Amino acid sequence: MALGARFSDNRIFVGIDRRRRGDQYAERARKLLDLTDISVSTIQACILLGTVCFSDSQTKSESLYYSVAVRLALILDLPSKQCADQVERQINLRIWWSLYMIDIWSSAGLNLPRQLDFVEAYPLPTSEDIFLSLRSGATVAEDRPGLWSEMVILARIWARIHNLNKASVNSLIDYESLTDAADGLAQELHDWSANLQPDLQETPENLERYNALGLGNAFAALHLGYHYYNEVLFYQFLARTPDPQSTAPVTESYRSQCDAHALAFCTLLYTCRSTPTLAHQCQYVMVGHMLVVTSTVYIHMLLFSEDDEAKTQLARRRLAQNFEILTELQTFWVTLDVALSRLQVFHNACRRSIDESFRMDRWMLAFILEHGSLVVERPIGEYGEGEGDSPGTLRNWFLRTFD
Repeated sequence: MALGARFSDNRIFVGIDRRRRGDQYAERARKLLDLTDISVSTIQACILLGTVCFSDSQTKSESLYYSVAVRLALILDLPSKQCADQVERQINLRIWWSLYMIDIWSSAGLNLPRQLDFVEAYPLPTSEDIFLSLRSGATVAEDRPGLWSEMVILARIWARIHNLNKASVNSLIDYESLTDAADGLAQELHDWSANLQPDLQETPENLERYNALGLGNAFAALHLGYHYYNEVLFYQFLARTPDPQSTAPVTESYRSQCDAHALAFCTLLYTCRSTPTLAHQCQYVMVGHMLVVTSTVYIHMLLFSEDDEAKTQLARRRLAQNFEILTELQTFWVTLDVALSRLQVFHNACRRSIDESFRMDRWMLAFILEHGSLVVERPIGEYGEGEGDSPGTLRNWFLRTFD
């Protein structure tokens, strides 16, 4: 209720800000939480309360709840725990691997060390249709990959993309090693997509199929994540600097791939939002952060594709559409205030120095990865200042840009 009340139009919520409709339920849940109860239910409660905190930009409390959930899962040895049947077993595996993915995102969001590693010996969850068909007492479940297991495999690659970006920013890797590592990760992402089971591939038919199962948003999240991870992998190559490597053919190829996945991300998001039967149409909170970063790729297209009128017009249209989606999401989620403020800061950096804005440094790494933190104005370095005029509001900037 604490998370879902914001989407309700029940008359009991008349006059209450959508973003505050779940407050009473969240407070009640916090009071009911008993950390002396070492159980799966307590883990689930901590995950939900952590998500409530994340949605309200209470990042330290979010991290605390998630950390408690991880510790409880370790105490219970959740992936190896003896279970009465396959229903319990599959629930435990889904919780464990959910925590693995949460740990990657949440730790990056606050620049904290991760608590969980990928353990090959732990089985991945079975497919959703098999899981949903299980009955109490079932002792055998067919082992077939599904949405959750594929998300876990992608998340493992995502964690290594984090590590590569950090190594690059901290000058722990030279350019040749950087491109070799980027090529390797790009190939892994490509192979993941190419080897998906037919019923998991990104097609309109599969979106409808999973939507009918009540899993349309999960299916979309899998493929939005795939495109977003590619964007972040190639993002550091967007910068145009005096360095000769900035114009190398391999760098241009990476820029093109970043653009292509930004386009694919939004195409899928727009498709989901135009699907009337898809519940809430990808209105979950992390879409906001991913869409902010994706929008900066469109800003790059707009600024550096002057000779391609079709591309710049497409970028303008999509930036306008993205801004409308972000402001709509803001009506549901407090944390979108932070997401939009980050876009404002990025806009300010572009106005001061276009070339500097896309350079991968500690500021940019925080902008992309530390979604739970406010980003300060970017210091301008050796590439020079812009015109120095006072930036207007983010909305006014968008309106001027799209005129």
